[in-house]
Amino acid sequence: MGFGQLLRRLRSAADQGFDFREIEDEIEYLAEFEAETSRAEALALTGDASMRIWALGLIGDARDLPILVAALDDPALRFTALEAVGGQRDRGPIDAIARGYLTDPDPAVRSKAAGLVAWLRRPGYVAALMPLTGDPDQDVRSGITNRLAMRGDATAVPLLRVMLGDPVERIRRNAQRGLDRLTRLP
Repeated sequence: MGFGQLLRRLRSAADQGFDFREIEDEIEYLAEFEAETSRAEALALTGDASMRIWALGLIGDARDLPILVAALDDPALRFTALEAVGGQRDRGPIDAIARGYLTDPDPAVRSKAAGLVAWLRRPGYVAALMPLTGDPDQDVRSGITNRLAMRGDATAVPLLRVMLGDPVERIRRNAQRGLDRLTRLP
């Protein structure tokens, strides 16, 4: 079965609430080992822009970055497009793109953007994320804390210290765990 057919099957299975892990495994395999053919089929996919953007992100071909960036203009595709941008192999433009969505009105988009910025850990990332320590959405704050607690570096210590004062106990606990990890690093 081809990449495009698998994408359609995945959408159908997800829409019907079926388990789609095996289909997703097949798609990921083809995206990695038959990237050019998979890319052509993803580009040809009609009627499901979200699935097309997701698939192009999975393939991670630099030629598709302009398509992914253009999809960021559509609020309905923005979250998926940010996720897809994160799949690019050239990390250079990803941080700048993600930082542009740290103030998006949609908390899921802010959280995705913050996760990318935290994951990339480019210079100034802590300062860029610091305003989100007061985000009204606890999932945004939690996502930042979790990402930095698991993958942060010593520069994340000031941000995690701020999160020790978060009103949500789970976030405070994760910030403390992150600080414990980071202060034990050589």
